[in-house]
Amino acid sequence: MAQEAGWQVDTVGVVDIAEGDTLNLDEGLTIIETTRIFPPAADGGEVFAWEFEARELTPVKLLIVRAVEGAKSFELLGESPLVVPRRIGVNHFDLPEPIPLRFPCLFGIYMPEKGAIPFRKVRNWKALISARPFERPYIDRAPFAMYGWRYGARVLWRKKAETE
Repeated sequence: MAQEAGWQVDTVGVVDIAEGDTLNLDEGLTIIETTRIFPPAADGGEVFAWEFEARELTPVKLLIVRAVEGAKSFELLGESPLVVPRRIGVNHFDLPEPIPLRFPCLFGIYMPEKGAIPFRKVRNWKALISARPFERPYIDRAPFAMYGWRYGARVLWRKKAETE
C-alpha cells in the first residue's frame, strides 16, 4: 500500500487491465468481482477513482456493493456516474464524489449497452455475472451465474494514514 500526503492508497482488481482477450456483447451486464475483494484495512476508507480497458466506446459504471441477507443479495454502497470511455485502451476516471467503504465490500461493473470492458478466462476465477436489469438499492443474487472471467478493471481506494 502506497502512502501519499497523509493517505494510504491501494487498488483492488487486476494488475494488468489490458490482459482481456474477449468481449461479451450482451446488453445490460452486471458483473460483481468476488476473487479480488477489498481487504479489511479498507474499512472506513473511500474509493476515489477507477481504471479499465475499453474495447468499445459504450457506457460503463462502477459499483461498490456488499453482501447482505446471508449473501442472498447485494447492497449498493455507491456507484460512479455512467461514463463513456474516452478512448479504446486504458481509461482512468476520478469519481466526482468518493464512495465510502464498509467492510466487507466488493466492486462491480454495469454495462447497460453491449460490453465495453473485455475479460479473460482464468481458471479458479469467480465473477458473478447477470444480464438482468440493474437494481437499486439491493441487487438480488439469484439471477447471477459464476464465471471464470477476469474483467480488465481495477478500483483505487484510500484511507487516512494512521499517525503514531
